[in-house]
Order: sequence, then structure tokens, then C-alpha cells
Amino acid sequence: MIVGRTENPVPRPDSALGRLASHLRRCRARAGLTNAALAARTKYSSTTLQRAAGGAVLPTLRVVLAYEGGCGMADGEARGLWEKARQMAGLRDRRRAVPPHPGKAPRPDLIADRADMSRALLDLRERSGLSYRAMEDRLEERPELGPLSRSTAQRILTRQSFPTSQRQLMALLHACAVPQPAWGDWVRAWKKVHRAQERKESAIAPGRKLAAREAEADLARYQLESVEPFRSPTAAWSVRCCICGDLFRVRLNDLGAGWGGCPNRCPTALVQSVADALLKLEPLSCPRCESPAATAPRTTSSEGCAVCGKVPLPEATPSSGGR
Repeated sequence: MIVGRTENPVPRPDSALGRLASHLRRCRARAGLTNAALAARTKYSSTTLQRAAGGAVLPTLRVVLAYEGGCGMADGEARGLWEKARQMAGLRDRRRAVPPHPGKAPRPDLIADRADMSRALLDLRERSGLSYRAMEDRLEERPELGPLSRSTAQRILTRQSFPTSQRQLMALLHACAVPQPAWGDWVRAWKKVHRAQERKESAIAPGRKLAAREAEADLARYQLESVEPFRSPTAAWSVRCCICGDLFRVRLNDLGAGWGGCPNRCPTALVQSVADALLKLEPLSCPRCESPAATAPRTTSSEGCAVCGKVPLPEATPSSGGR
């Protein structure tokens, strides 16, 4: 028999959660396994298995069944103990729950906007008496609905986000123990709110497109091009240098106001290369007086040299007598 490190006693052995933890510990003791050896038989880490048998928090049903199965004692007793522990956890959360908003939540057919939808969904969760962990456990029974973590459900119910799809909405309804025949009313309410939001966004879309085009034009003046949609002049914008191809981030309001340019100093190098090319095209010396072009003064005289301004002497013509 393999003996591992001594575990702490179960906090409340007479509670439903304590009886579940004691059962899991007995299964592991009968199998003669440590947490590390049990983890090798399951897909869960030894820390997760140790927490499941700790008696402080309610583990998921999958962890409980894997724990019992890894010990070779899948007789179904752990499932019954887990169900009782989940019911007690739901009752405890319902007693502690405090309504965060006044008034009565609207029915699905009376939902008008996102605020109504969030309030109605939160009311479903309060009436179910389920904790976020218990809601996540319910979704394990319907994997076809897709994943819905506790953090995502909490953001939706606290108005920080909105269900992104009908599938996510149905997953949330199942997690709140809503009967499936009633899902149609909620889906219709979600579609109505979603269409209203799309109309609202389409109304302001022309203004956003104009601002994006103007921003693209500003970037082009600095030899830059965008690699992501434009958000606002004060937001960091991912751009690419059109000269060297380097990627970096810049704020539109910073362009031309103390902005150092491309990290590779491409705009400065470009200007310098153009200037060098123009200098190569300049004459090195005046073709008439042979003075250096870089030091010779310019003149505006139309009769003199364009470089030095000297008037050339008239060429001598041969006399008629010399013929």
C-alpha cells in the first residue's frame, strides 16, 4: 500500500459536501493510491483531485466520477452524494442572494432592450437558486450546447456583456434550469434585441467609415498603412511602415506632434536619399567659368552664368581682310 502525505481533516464531515469528500478519500485509501498516482489514471492534476476531496468547495461532476473511476470503484455512490451536495449549495446561495435591482423582471415577450434582457436572465438565475458553479455543472449534461464558463455567465447576468449567439443563450437558459419548451420565447426576445442593436449600429456606421477613411489618409502622409480597423484618434493603432514593413503601434493624435516616426527612421532616410539623388544631378562645376557649383553664388541675371553670374566675353569674329 502506498502512503502519501497526511491530509487535513474534512472541515464539516456531517454536511453533504463533507460526506462526499469522505467518500472520495475512502475510495483512494482502498485503492492504495496517492494523489499523484491517481492523477496518472485520470486527465486531472493532483491539485484538482486533492481539492475535490478537500471538502471546502464543491467539485464538478466530471471530476468526481473520474476520481471514483480512477480508484476502480465506479458504483454510482459518488454521483448521489454529489447531487445532494449540489442541492445544499444551491439552497445556501439562494438564502444569501440579495436582489440587486428593484422592480419585477419583464416577461420574455415584454423585453425591449439589453437592460431588460439582462434583468430577466438574472431573475431566472435567482429563482433557480443555483450558484455559478452549479450552473456550469448543469451544462456538462448538455455538451451540444457548447461551453459557458462561470465568468462568462456572470458577465452576462451583471450586464457587462450580452449573449453573442442563440446557442450561448440556450446554454444559459439550460444552466438556469429553464424548461426547454420555454426557450422559444427567449430566443425571439434575443432576436428582437439583437436586430434593434444592429439598426442602431448601422445608423452610425457612415460616420465611422468617414472617420476611418480620413485616418487612412493621415497615415498615408507619413508613409504608413493600417493593419487593423480604426477605432478612435486616441486609441493605439497597429500600423505598418510602407518603406521597411516594420509593425508598431501609434496614436493618430500623436502624428506630427513630436512623433519620432518609424522606429527604423525610414522617413528621414527616405528624405535624405532623395536629397542625395538630387545633389548628384547638380553640375559639379560651371561649364563656362569652371568654378565649383556648391560654392558659386546664384544670380538672377538672364545674361550671366546661372551659377556664377559672370558675363562671358564675346567671341572674336575673323576680319574680312584675312580671307
